[in-house]
Amino acid sequence: MISAMLTTLVERSKAELSSYMLYPKHMSIRVKIIAAMCALLVFIGLLSFWASYMHERKSLLTNMQDNARILNRALIISIINQKIITEKVSLQALVEELSLTEGIFGVWVIDADSRITSATFREQVGEVASSNLILNALQNGYYVSGFDTKMGEQVYSAVYPLKNGDELIGLLEVAFELREYLRAHPKNQIQLAAQIKRDSRIMAESLSYSIENMRDVNELIHIQRLVDRLTEESEIISRIMIVDDNSRIIACSNLDKVGMIADDKGVKAIINGAEIYTRLSPRQKIYTFDMPLKIDGEFKGAVSIGYDATEYYAHLSEIFRFGLLISAMGILMGILLSFQVANPIVRPIQRLTGDIKKLAAGNLSQRAVVNSKDEVGDLAAAFNRMAEDLALSKDKIDQYSKTLEEKVRQRTQALEKTNQELVVTQNELMKSNIAKTDFLSVASHELRTPLTTVMGYSELLLTRDLTERQKTDFLGFINEEAIHLSNIVDDLLDISRIESQKSFEFVKKPVDLADILLKNSEFYSRVNTQHRIVTDIEENLPLVNADEERIGQVVKNILDNAIKYTLDGDILCKVFTRDDMVWVSLQDQGIGISKQDLLHIFDKFYRVRRKKTAKISGTGLGLYIVKYIIEAHDGKIDIKSKLNKGTTFAFGIPRL
Repeated sequence: MISAMLTTLVERSKAELSSYMLYPKHMSIRVKIIAAMCALLVFIGLLSFWASYMHERKSLLTNMQDNARILNRALIISIINQKIITEKVSLQALVEELSLTEGIFGVWVIDADSRITSATFREQVGEVASSNLILNALQNGYYVSGFDTKMGEQVYSAVYPLKNGDELIGLLEVAFELREYLRAHPKNQIQLAAQIKRDSRIMAESLSYSIENMRDVNELIHIQRLVDRLTEESEIISRIMIVDDNSRIIACSNLDKVGMIADDKGVKAIINGAEIYTRLSPRQKIYTFDMPLKIDGEFKGAVSIGYDATEYYAHLSEIFRFGLLISAMGILMGILLSFQVANPIVRPIQRLTGDIKKLAAGNLSQRAVVNSKDEVGDLAAAFNRMAEDLALSKDKIDQYSKTLEEKVRQRTQALEKTNQELVVTQNELMKSNIAKTDFLSVASHELRTPLTTVMGYSELLLTRDLTERQKTDFLGFINEEAIHLSNIVDDLLDISRIESQKSFEFVKKPVDLADILLKNSEFYSRVNTQHRIVTDIEENLPLVNADEERIGQVVKNILDNAIKYTLDGDILCKVFTRDDMVWVSLQDQGIGISKQDLLHIFDKFYRVRRKKTAKISGTGLGLYIVKYIIEAHDGKIDIKSKLNKGTTFAFGIPRL
């Protein structure tokens, strides 16, 4: 019954999925949930399978690799032990043979740890030698000889070091009997002692040379027998190959390869310094390990071990089949679970869809039924709030439509007022643009006039033969025009600083305005002989906190204008106090300024347009700069003028 139900569910799911496969955007929520659950479970199943597969694969390979390492160590230990046993047997035989020589009491071979490895008396092998001669030779590493006691008898011992290069690896001790020496007459004992010393040294040196050059000719035979035995006794080892450091095979489970050069990537890698090289051959089903063969830390060659990987592949196949079974079960469980999950979600959404259609048709009183507190319930509650907001918005729209006409009229009036303000602003910008154009024209003319004069007189000085008087006059003209040009450039630089929001660097200190006025009036009196400058200065004037250079610039600009616009007559300069301020007043008898021009006299680039002033040079920047400097000193400016009567210009600065 369960299998029949599963079959029905699978067929039903296949039918729905196939109908929506071409149009995934139009699939129902139920189909999407089923597809998502199946995909999720299949993904989890495949991920679990892949993780298990890789873990098992790594575990099997690691197991074989560990076995190969253990076998490699065992092989090295076996080779070393067999070599040591063979050397020890040969060394013991050599010691016993030499002990039969007449006059020799005994022979001992001692390692670097004072332990006896071979001896005439076999029961001493393994004991620790403790005689003074042995300890002295081990400590100093050179030949030692002298009288000693061995086995209860007096002997003469010669101890000779055994070395591998500069390394001390052991000692050789040869002991001679002293019976003949002790029975001899005291006169002859000296000669016998010398003979014993010579013989003992010769015997020790000869014996040590024989020991150091011993070679085990059966070593290769032992290694090949070891390889054959390991290959025959193991069920998983398919081959073993041992290669020396010249890539020549010295032992192999295949005897035909012995003596050949190993042409193998793994062997080459090991000889070049690699610690291990592994490779898996799927066709032969062999897992091969190549490792270095080191004896006492010295590299002797490489060991190549091949394992039978048939069981490894069979085990992985079982894991693969198990993974497929888990995936299939995951799909079936996903289908069942998705139906249980989809229905509680789809049905409330279908009811909510009907409510939305009624609301869209105009029924703003439509509300959804909230049966749960989950996301679907939140959606239904949000729908109810939206319906209430729509109803409230409709009421507000109806009410707003009644007042919309009045708001439109008010907004129209506001736009008209704004438009008028924009027209005024536009006119001001046009006036400013015209003034700037006029300024550029005037400035170019004002700059060109002194430059033309300077160039003309300088050319005459360079090309004509002139008298000293003429040269002096020409240089005076050039100097005057240069000063004029410098004043124009200074005005332009000052206006540039003001326009770029970079204030003047005022250096204020207590100064006397009368002194500043007198210095400038005296200067203009010397250079200008057409006008008389009269000064009237009040006594005991207080000081003011001001920048002397900038205030001097103000006085110069005002005096310069008074001189330029006065055809004849005196210029009266006064300094007086009024309202806690020190005032400077300059009165001329010039052409005067109209009321209309007085409104713009401090504007940038503004110049009075009259026939009498047409030929008078100027940039229209002087009074603008004057106003800026006076205001920067917290001062005041006062100007009075009448046409053809003259002008009185005054400025005041707070007293200290």
